[in-house]
Amino acid sequence: MIAGSMAVLYFSAAWMYTGLADFMKGSFALLMKKELTVKEVSGLFNMVSYKFFVIILPALAIPIFGVISYVLQNGFALTTKPLTPDLTKLDPLAGAKKILSTQSLVELAKSIVKISIIGFVVYKAVAGEWRTMPFLIETDVLSVLSYIAGMTLKIMMKTLWVLALIAIVDYAFQRWTFEKGLMMSKEELKEEMKETEGDPIVKARIRSIQREMARKRMMAEVPKADVVVTNPTHIAVALKYDKEKSSAPIVVAKGADMIAEKIKEIARKNGVPVVENKPLARALFKTVEVGKQIPADLYRAVAEILAYVYKLKNRVHRRR
Repeated sequence: MIAGSMAVLYFSAAWMYTGLADFMKGSFALLMKKELTVKEVSGLFNMVSYKFFVIILPALAIPIFGVISYVLQNGFALTTKPLTPDLTKLDPLAGAKKILSTQSLVELAKSIVKISIIGFVVYKAVAGEWRTMPFLIETDVLSVLSYIAGMTLKIMMKTLWVLALIAIVDYAFQRWTFEKGLMMSKEELKEEMKETEGDPIVKARIRSIQREMARKRMMAEVPKADVVVTNPTHIAVALKYDKEKSSAPIVVAKGADMIAEKIKEIARKNGVPVVENKPLARALFKTVEVGKQIPADLYRAVAEILAYVYKLKNRVHRRR
């Protein structure tokens, strides 16, 4: 607002001064020539009002800079909420708490610092002119006005730079305060996580139950497998091949360590062949998920094992 006001006054002050001077001369000259009847006074008032409005029009543009600055900072929004009656605002206790709040005290301290800095800048700007001011008595009105205009411009320029610096610092402080106010404590974060995503303990328990159910379903598929490929001790992968349902063998179960031992135990109890093949077992364990078909690059290795298993089964059937 101050920058806009200074620009308006800098470019239009001389024009406004000349216009006002001519306006005053013309008005008095017109009054001397005409009789002051009701009709003449009415017409004179209309003319004077119009000319005066045109002359001060640049000064009336100054509040527009305030509106522009507000819109740039807060956006354009129309609301009647501030006009809505609120009886809680009449509570003296709440008002006292608001006045004595930390934020109010901080704003008070900031205002005192701003006024002190601006006052010091204005004082320094005027202090150098104390010796010149007494001589203005001997000069004409136009010179005095010119001197005052120059002095005012000088003060406004210095004040403008100081206010710009204060505005930058204040903006950074307000931004930091605002972002800090949005931050939540660890307890608040935990509570929000519970409300939005559920209690972590309950979720962990649910995941544990889901894993256990998935493991049981997987173990139930082991007796239906055609072969179990092992590491031989750490890894076990159960494969099943059904020509009617899939174009390639499917991994129906896999596991490491204790789960691998359980898969081998179930396989032996149900007569499923257990074949040792370290490279193939590792490749199947790392690259294929349960319920998925084996990749094309493992077809040959798996086919050799299945062929071996089918031969064993055929021999057993012939002996029987």
